[in-house]
Amino acid sequence: MLASLALVLAAGACKDQPTEQSTATSTVTKAADRGNVAIFTPADGITLSQHTPLNKWAALVPELEEGLSKHHIDGKKVSTFTDSSLDEQSKNLQDYVVSHLAGGKKSGKAVSPTTLVIAPFTSPDSITRQYGDYVSQPRIGTKQDATKTKKAGEADTSQNNSSNSRSENGTVGDSDSANRNSEVKAHDRLVSSIRLAKEAGMHVILLANDIPEVTPDLFVDMSNARSIGELQATKLASKLELDKASKENPARIEVLLPRMPPDGEAANAQTEEDEPTTVPDTDSFPSQAFAGIWQVLGPYFKDGRAVSPSGLLTEETTEKDWANVAFDPGKDATATKKEVAARLHMDSQAKGHTAVDGILAMNDFIVSGVVSELNDLGYSGSAADINPEISISGIVGSMTGKQDLHRTRVPRPAQGDASRQSTDPTRGGTESSGQPTDKDRNAAESDADSADHPAWPIISGYGAYIDNIPQIVDGEQWMTAIEDRKGLASDLATACAGLNKNGVLPDNLSSLVQDAGSERRVNRLTRPLVAVSASNLKSTLIDTNYIKPAEAGL
Repeated sequence: MLASLALVLAAGACKDQPTEQSTATSTVTKAADRGNVAIFTPADGITLSQHTPLNKWAALVPELEEGLSKHHIDGKKVSTFTDSSLDEQSKNLQDYVVSHLAGGKKSGKAVSPTTLVIAPFTSPDSITRQYGDYVSQPRIGTKQDATKTKKAGEADTSQNNSSNSRSENGTVGDSDSANRNSEVKAHDRLVSSIRLAKEAGMHVILLANDIPEVTPDLFVDMSNARSIGELQATKLASKLELDKASKENPARIEVLLPRMPPDGEAANAQTEEDEPTTVPDTDSFPSQAFAGIWQVLGPYFKDGRAVSPSGLLTEETTEKDWANVAFDPGKDATATKKEVAARLHMDSQAKGHTAVDGILAMNDFIVSGVVSELNDLGYSGSAADINPEISISGIVGSMTGKQDLHRTRVPRPAQGDASRQSTDPTRGGTESSGQPTDKDRNAAESDADSADHPAWPIISGYGAYIDNIPQIVDGEQWMTAIEDRKGLASDLATACAGLNKNGVLPDNLSSLVQDAGSERRVNRLTRPLVAVSASNLKSTLIDTNYIKPAEAGL
């Protein structure tokens, strides 16, 4: 009887509190419903090598998921898709959008707030891949490409029919045309899926590569060829103090610009009436990279404060002359090593080392070949020697947090005693005006030509390849750079949470601007590239968990 009475009282107590329990359940449900996020990124490809950039989609996605969890977006509501082609990406996006809309209609409820984060699939060539996954590239699969494909196919048909060279089973031109048409269809499917999603109230964030046919809620403008070239040129100009250089005592700089071999460009068929079917050189990755470089270094070459040992860059050079310093790096360091030796005129007959103060190598893949060849040619020292205040032990001490690393200005490159005396009125050998005489100039040039200059130059790269990091610690490589991946992941998570909650972007996003004068009025978010050298490697890469100390050789 006592047991029965206890059960009755317990039941009564529960019955007396329906409102409180119902409210608690409702609150929990409401708090947990922060909407959905679907992330679509290209596949990185399987690689076991450390000779690849840190900027990979496979690294960004988990950091974005971690950021979403901090905004209380349920991990079960976060979907990720890794696609190996534009066709696969467009189909996955279409399926996701359609299934969510169908689910809402079936249940009779409104579709839960949803944000789509899309990195449009592109097909970068082997050169572009050297800079990482995040660089913007010319879009493929557009209507303009389709028109060019049609023209190319017609030209190919005309030429092959006239020479009776077309086989019954088709030609390579047929295959290329079919592949391009397939890409166009996939692009159209991607566009229509995004439009359908936006019409249904979903939000869209595009990463790295824009899609002109749609207006996203946010476009994340990541690295591009021009910004990568400009960053390295700026750092090089600063470290060599080019503003203090002179025509009599210039800095010697080489620019190594990797590019795909141009042979394939001529293979694109076209008629006399048709426009070229290839992407214009002015829009290519290397040409845009050189435009960024020349914006910074061009003025110094023009007034003689900078020269190139190879003579490929002169005061007459413009940004249109990018092909003068471009080369095909191949699949390993062999081509780069040959290029460095040729630029420095270091063949078997060379009597000494050609003076070189800086080498802008564009990315860490090229840097590896440069470092290897300079070692083989007998150049000695390291980038640390450019500043006598720095020792290798001091750099390592800074890396491990034992001491701070301080740097003073970079001294002028050594040009030989006669050259220095000819430009320093305090050392004699000059006219009363302080200007060197013709005799002094001739003597200086003769001395500079015969002198041996084996000093190690400043070398810049990009990508923060894991196996290159120890070279920065050792002083063989001066600097590299990466995308602010963790900062971008944090911004993306904040944007997704704000769009799902209020339908608008939060006010606290960094570097958010809106295109001025653009019909689309796209919100753009960007973060500056992060330059990495011995002085900040610990704080930028190790303390932030981009790499482990052991990967830096510490």
